[in-house]
Amino acid sequence: MLRQISLQVANKTPVLVPRAGYKNFVMSEALAQIEKDCERFCPVPRFPPQKVAIVGAGSDIGRIAALFLKQQKVVKTLALYDDVPERYVLGIANDLAHIDTSTEIEAFQGRVFLKPALYNSDVVLICGGCYVLPPCCSVEDRELFFQNMAYVRTVTLAIAQFCPQAIVAIQTPPVDCNFALCMHTLKMAGVYNKRRVLGVNSVNAMRANQLFSAMTGTDPAARTTPVVCGTGRCTRVPVFSAGKAGNVPRSQVECLTRLIREADDIICKVKSNNGQGHLSIGFSTARFVVNIMKGLFQKPTFIDSALVEQRDPGKCYNMAVCATPVTIGKGGIVEYVVPQLNEAETKLLEDSKCDLEDMLNLGRCYAVGDEYCIHSCKCPAPPSCKTCERCQSGKKSKNK
Repeated sequence: MLRQISLQVANKTPVLVPRAGYKNFVMSEALAQIEKDCERFCPVPRFPPQKVAIVGAGSDIGRIAALFLKQQKVVKTLALYDDVPERYVLGIANDLAHIDTSTEIEAFQGRVFLKPALYNSDVVLICGGCYVLPPCCSVEDRELFFQNMAYVRTVTLAIAQFCPQAIVAIQTPPVDCNFALCMHTLKMAGVYNKRRVLGVNSVNAMRANQLFSAMTGTDPAARTTPVVCGTGRCTRVPVFSAGKAGNVPRSQVECLTRLIREADDIICKVKSNNGQGHLSIGFSTARFVVNIMKGLFQKPTFIDSALVEQRDPGKCYNMAVCATPVTIGKGGIVEYVVPQLNEAETKLLEDSKCDLEDMLNLGRCYAVGDEYCIHSCKCPAPPSCKTCERCQSGKKSKNK
């Protein structure tokens, strides 16, 4: 038979190949599943699709981040997912698909489509959930976490199963709690990698850099102002001493620090109770994801501030989890940059450690099932009893 075919080829006569009149769909699905399992467990070279999945893409911040990511060449596939029907993520994807850039758009609506949305992603951005909105701008981060913890945990479990190799960027507030929740959930699933889990803190660093540059009259694009410790209003510590623009009066630095910490409430009031700073948060979040993608597929890229588990806590203010500048490379975080603090910033950092440890413990307890107890530093000790004359006379009578 082979000889006959070779002779036909030599004589340039066409070879008729019979076509099958059926397709074994069962075998095809089984082989596809085997290939997926091999990609997940076998140590073979992986060819990444340069895919970013946005969970909560129908939210205000998710839409803005998706708009900016659609314009980036380093992102080849952008998967939009949301499980809230009122956010119309399919319509958002259809609208973005009209933008004439090379990034392909995928849309997934509903919990049953979470697996195809996450599968084979290189970066997963967790946004959406409940945000601090007027008239409850003064709501505590702890109360906000109770509204978003089930949402973040569900997405984290799906990431552990469907794309354990992805870098996870947590933006859903409060980031301090949800970072700890994601970290310990991935640890229990056996797929945790400290170089691949980051809490998004870029909006605080961006605000600090812009305000400080506006006050000193410098170009914000030519400088970076890191924000360390945490991401919450009581845990963020801007490091203005890192800016080399001459001596700035201490009163102005204290004013800028207060503006950075209360930025969310200030924007709510200025916008006449119409919402938070979604534009700045969405832009900074998109830039955060773009820097991760560039570090993975182009060259090591610097990120101004991210909440991460530190490689050496002794070199990072004796904190195991802290927001610092990092550098992203092929496998995730390749360098941790710990800025030097002056006396005032060191004092503010020490005062903020208590709140950060309490928020991290809250997220950990929900992930592992432990009972949560508020941090001891947040419970003031009862005042000591002053010995009065009556007590002293009673002690004297007992001694007699």
